[in-house]
Amino acid sequence: MNSIKDAEEDRLQIAYCFADYGVEAEALSTIGDVHRFTIDPKDNPWCDTTHEIDLMEETPAGKFDLWFGHPMCTRYSDMPGVNPEEHVDQIPRARELATEMADHYVIENKPRAPLESAIHLSGKMFNLPISYERAFETSFELRQPPRQTTIGSEGSQTSPFFYSERSHLWWKTVKGIRGDYPKEHVAKNALPLIYVDFITRNYLESTGGSQGVRDYSDYDKEMDQRRAQESNYELDDFR
Repeated sequence: MNSIKDAEEDRLQIAYCFADYGVEAEALSTIGDVHRFTIDPKDNPWCDTTHEIDLMEETPAGKFDLWFGHPMCTRYSDMPGVNPEEHVDQIPRARELATEMADHYVIENKPRAPLESAIHLSGKMFNLPISYERAFETSFELRQPPRQTTIGSEGSQTSPFFYSERSHLWWKTVKGIRGDYPKEHVAKNALPLIYVDFITRNYLESTGGSQGVRDYSDYDKEMDQRRAQESNYELDDFR
């Protein structure tokens, strides 16, 4: 009974903003209760509460542990024919909301967006058959994972611009998504949930929320260093 009570007390309170479909709630709900604030919310069973609100005009009440948001990215899109001046820059407002509403925050957008000290994540870093590079501004340390060689050739990677080349299920499995969302949104707008897991793990480790559990992210490097040291010991050290 105590373990159940402890688990309930440990759940974080997450403000999830600018998220009409709320796909990333599937991953965010792993570490806490997800409270969504957005202008045109669609049904989503992974959100604990949903509030229809124009965040450009209003500020939700309450204080949260973590703020996770997707301000509109069209202004910074690299698609041909997009006029940036025709689209609102929501990033300054997102930053204002994030710092006012929560202790820590994550702002996601296109790689060319004016985020502060942004870390970029891409599918190659997680061995996915898509690039899908995105930038993240965070209030906590977010480590940049190494770029890896993806299985298969560069030409075998699929771009969201050509999302119709692959099936709806293919896009869902690549991005780790379980819910039923439109194919175009899954391909073009939803983050691979492995990005969200990586970010929330960094958040927990940076803020002490990992409960002292050993971080194995640098384990192989540490073991290589230990083996190198041991190989240089004198024989007398083992007598």
